[in-house]
Amino acid sequence: MYWIVFFTFVGLVSIAFIVFLSRAILLSKAIQRREQKIISLYKEKIDKIPAFIEIMSKHTAYKDIFLELIHLHKVAIISHVWSIYDLLENNSRIHREFLFLMKVSARIQDLHRNGNFLYIRDFIIFYENTLSKELLFLNSDIECYNRLLQKKNLTIVGLLFPFKKRMKTSV
Repeated sequence: MYWIVFFTFVGLVSIAFIVFLSRAILLSKAIQRREQKIISLYKEKIDKIPAFIEIMSKHTAYKDIFLELIHLHKVAIISHVWSIYDLLENNSRIHREFLFLMKVSARIQDLHRNGNFLYIRDFIIFYENTLSKELLFLNSDIECYNRLLQKKNLTIVGLLFPFKKRMKTSV
């Protein structure tokens, strides 16, 4: 009788452990896929910056306003992005410069009649919005993953399989 209870308990614990381990692995893979998607969206957005600058500079007398964005574009192209945290700071700086140039472009009436400018502007805005949404989803996945790790650390078996806690991104 005691053996049946013991083996039932061991079986339930092993099933719970397998479920936990598979969930942790699946969440970790989902986070990695989402990070790669964010990196590719970032690179696609970066690829449109030279065209944006070229079109806008034809209608602007002050070429100095593009220097910071050109520098940030060079940094984005040259640097190797190993993790999502590497690109977040550069992306926020690029976004601030882009918003500044959008304020400048609001004063140039001829620019808003240029279809290429409007297309590239909308393209960059689309990618920025998509990036923001993906970062929110990533933070949600990271939060679930970290909660799962907190539950894992409360068990003895959980100490045998180390998983790293992930940091949330700032949006």
